[in-house]
Amino acid sequence: MKREKLLFWKGKVYTSFLIIQNHDLHAGYGALLLYALNGIRKAESINAIPIIDFNEKSCPYFYDAKWGTNIWEYFFEKVSSHTLQEINDWIKEGLLSDQEVHFISSSEAAQAHQHDPERLATFWAWETPINKVSWMKEKRALGRKYVQEYIRPKEHILKKVESFIATQFKASFIIGIHIRGSDFAYAKPTPIQAYFEEVDRLVDERNDKDYQIYVATDQSQYLDEFEKRYSGKVIYLNAVRSDNHIAPFRFEEISGYQKGEEVLLDILLLSKCQQILKGAAATGELALWFCNHNNITDFALQSEFNKKKYSELESTYSQLNVGNKSKTSRKTQILRERIIRRFIESKIGKVIYYRSTLARKILKH
Repeated sequence: MKREKLLFWKGKVYTSFLIIQNHDLHAGYGALLLYALNGIRKAESINAIPIIDFNEKSCPYFYDAKWGTNIWEYFFEKVSSHTLQEINDWIKEGLLSDQEVHFISSSEAAQAHQHDPERLATFWAWETPINKVSWMKEKRALGRKYVQEYIRPKEHILKKVESFIATQFKASFIIGIHIRGSDFAYAKPTPIQAYFEEVDRLVDERNDKDYQIYVATDQSQYLDEFEKRYSGKVIYLNAVRSDNHIAPFRFEEISGYQKGEEVLLDILLLSKCQQILKGAAATGELALWFCNHNNITDFALQSEFNKKKYSELESTYSQLNVGNKSKTSRKTQILRERIIRRFIESKIGKVIYYRSTLARKILKH
């Protein structure tokens, strides 16, 4: 097989391959999508064919042996037609050289994810934009471009979306809401009352009671509150949720595939709603990359990036006191969170936390 044929893709010959892997073991599902898309952007810039390799070692929370070795392919079609195994075989056979296969280092991935001004992003990080509205619009347009070109959910995922819409979306006006709770900490969270006020405004503005509210949330208390306030109007996935500061994707007893599928279904179902309300967290913004309208209430514009070290961050569950804890209990909770974060950041903590399933159970955060 000629080298040119190996490197032929999308109607042209490329100079190399770029293997896209995850280096952030704290990454939730939305962050993994961003790492993949920014990896593809990197591949474009160096004239390389992208290959996404999200494996058990780098994405332990979403790995499920029943679904294969590449977590990306549980949910999406391959970005390009080749696999890492094929690339390794071609190198052994002398059809490719090591210089024709590139990897993104941990430091490069972090730089691209948080600091590169041209990156795909769902929220600004360390450099706050002068005009937040313009910044979000530009990033949203970029995200939509890459999603349209590269992201193809598997057929069984799309069928689940279609089935849910057919059986649950009954009103003429569906309001989609993403409200992040549990361990979310990198930006100022939006209180549930802000969502209530906006839903009430939208309903009053339409003067039409034929509406439903699709709620995508990782926090069970939020769902309870929506059901109390809008009885009979709330629809949602039968998904795993947290009732404390531990994000559902860290639950060891839940299938890795299930955790990923539930987030992706929320993203796709939100994208089908006529009006979308979302905060600073990734899932809500990613939903907008899959939709074709701009009927959006973006509470992220009222938020701020939390420029603290990982060990000093405080979860949404604690910040908004979602569990209605007493002052003493809340202080204890915050202290516990910080102790765990500091341990995870330490050298020995990283080794234990990353390599041991039992340790992750003990150090749930």
